[in-house]
Amino acid sequence: MLETGQSSPAHGLEFMAFDHHHSPSPPARAHGELVRAGEQVELRRHTPDQRTTFVRWYRDAEIAGLLRHDLAPLTESHARAYFDSVILPASVRGACWAVHERDTRRLIGSTAIVDINELAGSSLFRLVIGEKEVWGRGYGTEATKLVLAEAFLRVGLQLVNLEVFAHNPRALRAYARAGFRRTGHHTEWVARARRQIDVIEMTIAKATWLEVGGASSQVGEQQGISDTGADYTS
Repeated sequence: MLETGQSSPAHGLEFMAFDHHHSPSPPARAHGELVRAGEQVELRRHTPDQRTTFVRWYRDAEIAGLLRHDLAPLTESHARAYFDSVILPASVRGACWAVHERDTRRLIGSTAIVDINELAGSSLFRLVIGEKEVWGRGYGTEATKLVLAEAFLRVGLQLVNLEVFAHNPRALRAYARAGFRRTGHHTEWVARARRQIDVIEMTIAKATWLEVGGASSQVGEQQGISDTGADYTS
C-alpha cells in the first residue's frame, strides 16, 4: 500500500480477495486504539497481531492485479518486512490505520496518507479493503471519508490526491461518492505482464470537502472520538 515507484501499488481503493473461511475475528489484543469511527467502519491503530492477515492479502495474485503497479504479489518475507518496517511505524505516526468493521470489530483493510508535502499541505491517499465478502457494502467509501476527516481536521492538510487503476471501477465509484474528482490520467507499461495499465488521477481540496458538508458528516467527532490519543508528527 505504501511503496513508491514501479513496484508500488496504485494510490487508490484496491478491493482484494481474502479467504474468510480461515479468518476468524481477531482476539481483543489485535484491536488497536480507536482513532475515528463511522457508522459501518472504524479506523484503528495497526498492531503486530495483524501481520498474518496483512501478509495474506499482499501474497494474493488477484489483490496484486488491483493493488500493485507491477501487478505482482509480494513474497511472504517481503510482505512481512513491509508490514513491520512501513505499516506499523506509519500507524504509530498517525498516518496509517487499520480499517475494522464496526459491528464485528473484524479487520477488513488498511489505509494511509503518504508522501505528505508540508509546504503544499498535500498528500497521497491509499486504501485497501482486504475482505472480499464485504465488497459492495459501502465500507470503502466510508473509510475514505474517515481518512479525509483525519487528513483535513487533525493533520491539517489542504489537498488529498490519489491514483487508481482504471480497471478498478468499484474504487472509482467509491472515491467519487467520497467527493474526489478526476483531474487527469496516465498510462504505464508493465514489462513483466507485457501489458499497459491506465491510471486515473483524482483529488479533493479541504475547501471543497467543507463545502459539501464533510466536517458535519457522520464521521469523526460525531461518533464521540476526541482529538486526543493520536500522536502526529510534523
